[in-house]
Amino acid sequence: MSNLRAARRVARERLGVQRLHPEQAQAIESVLGCRDTLVVLPTGFGKSLIYQVPAVLFDRPTIVISPLISLMRDQERKLRQRHVPVVRIDSTLRAATRRQVLARVAKGGSLIVLTTPETLESLAESTFAATKPALLCIDEAHCISEWGHDFRPAYLRLGAQRKVLGNPVMLALTATATPRVRKDIIERLGMKKPVEVVAPPHRPNLRFAVHIAPGDQKITTAARLIRRLRRPGIIYCATTKAVDQVAGALARAQIPSARYHGKMKASERTSTQRKFMKSKRRMVMVATSAFGMGIDKPDIRYIVHYQAPGSLEQLVQESGRAGRDGKRSDCILLFDRDDLRIQEHLQKQGRADPAQIRRVTKALGSWFDEGKTVTPKELALSARVPLTVARSCAAQLEELGLTTMVKRGHYASRVALEELRAGAHELAKRLETLRRQDEKRLAALAEYADTEECRSRFIRRYFGETSPPKCGICDNCRKRRPTPRRPGRRRRSKRPKSGG
Repeated sequence: MSNLRAARRVARERLGVQRLHPEQAQAIESVLGCRDTLVVLPTGFGKSLIYQVPAVLFDRPTIVISPLISLMRDQERKLRQRHVPVVRIDSTLRAATRRQVLARVAKGGSLIVLTTPETLESLAESTFAATKPALLCIDEAHCISEWGHDFRPAYLRLGAQRKVLGNPVMLALTATATPRVRKDIIERLGMKKPVEVVAPPHRPNLRFAVHIAPGDQKITTAARLIRRLRRPGIIYCATTKAVDQVAGALARAQIPSARYHGKMKASERTSTQRKFMKSKRRMVMVATSAFGMGIDKPDIRYIVHYQAPGSLEQLVQESGRAGRDGKRSDCILLFDRDDLRIQEHLQKQGRADPAQIRRVTKALGSWFDEGKTVTPKELALSARVPLTVARSCAAQLEELGLTTMVKRGHYASRVALEELRAGAHELAKRLETLRRQDEKRLAALAEYADTEECRSRFIRRYFGETSPPKCGICDNCRKRRPTPRRPGRRRRSKRPKSGG
């Protein structure tokens, strides 16, 4: 039986999927042919199937790296319902459960292992390497190319972890990636001549629009808009303060709503998410970007960005959570140019400036001169920089080959002090490049808000298409559409009498 025929049978009989999209089939065939594969498909397109089908067919484990524990739990639940062998390893497991899970992993065989990049790092050599995994899948692979305030350095080391695991086939999945980001993912993961399966980030049922809403009018504009739109929906805010303000305004307007952000207790967030996911609840979720990755609710009727997100990529990815049932859904940006300053501030967090880089490398030199290893926390205290900056610098110096992680969280030098100082200059250049890229992304978002052309066409060009068609349904396309004549009785003209 051919690889693709076997894949279609597994999809149908084990996973309940009757038909593979051409892009899914191409990617699955590539993975089964032991080719590194980068997949960029729109949200709701069934990317998870691309690792699930090969995982069932492989006779060795498939390791799936995910950024969110909530996303892993959801995937685990669905796979168990389909009787697909699966385990989840993360920091929330109790000691006894963790021992049972690790024992199951040690047995090897066909198994999906859901874990985080940090957990992979701690267990790669001691546990996973012995099982000789067949496939290493990086879900939400765009995280590798994002360097914001919540950057996770373990993503930078996934290419190195692959070698520890015995160089399994690598699969990278994401919903949004420009040509530059795709190149970045391939380089950082060390993918070998990968097959690239890329579909436009376009779903014909999504109707994009921008409403200009100055700060003093924004709450009023949002409340009026939400009353008009069909529920359920999600309102994304850039800050927790804005989440609380909008949720409060909706409550006062007696619109069924809930809020979700990273400063809430985990139990509170879980409870809120469950309420929203219940199919009969037609409520509004007001949230930061912490909510939504992996949310599989097909009937979300709208996504409203109350404040500008950090990039067009983020806007498209979050908008893609609407209308997975194929029905018409709205994706609306409430745009105020002052909101861009919030994103500029968030992007600076966790990104070192040249003075901080000099202090970090000087502090590293002092520790290494004494023959000691150093943790990011110790480095932050020594260099007088935020912990996020210390983590980011240490990870990037490691990527440049100047430091090495000797045990989890402990760095040692691989070079002489002079070379380390030279590395600081290289790191400063790299961070300046990243800063300019952030500026371009924000500028593209502002241009999207200002454009008078078809919004879908603008998005598709941004992601690399050369001549995409107009969508015909966005706010700009509807403005240009001629107003239809009102139906009415046509007056019949009198026919001239014939002569003779």
